[in-house]
Amino acid sequence: MEEKRTYHALRSHIDALIDQGAQIVSRSPFSLRVNGRLYRIQHGMMVSFGPGS
Repeated sequence: MEEKRTYHALRSHIDALIDQGAQIVSRSPFSLRVNGRLYRIQHGMMVSFGPGS
């Protein structure tokens, strides 16, 4: 079966953040809360929306 996932480095980074306690807030769009900051992941980029956004 052919691998269809992309952005392998970003995926590894997100996995490491989750291992360190980041919480998945939303799946669509994919969002994480890391140390009180909200990050949205879209189109291969992780963008911060500031504290508690």
